[in-house]
Amino acid sequence: MGGKTDLDRVVAYVPAEHKKELEQWAEAEERSISWLVAKLIDKALQERQQQVDSPKVVNLR
Repeated sequence: MGGKTDLDRVVAYVPAEHKKELEQWAEAEERSISWLVAKLIDKALQERQQQVDSPKVVNLR
């Protein structure tokens, strides 16, 4: 496990209870917290991009 990667590092500070939940979730998925958080960020960015790309409805009243 570990080793060199072409990915950039991002540091985030979270409350202890969030870290504990992330640890439990990652363990249940047999993944690292880093992998789990990267997937959550990826999903959030995809959802945001869909919102940005979707046409805005204008109310003409």
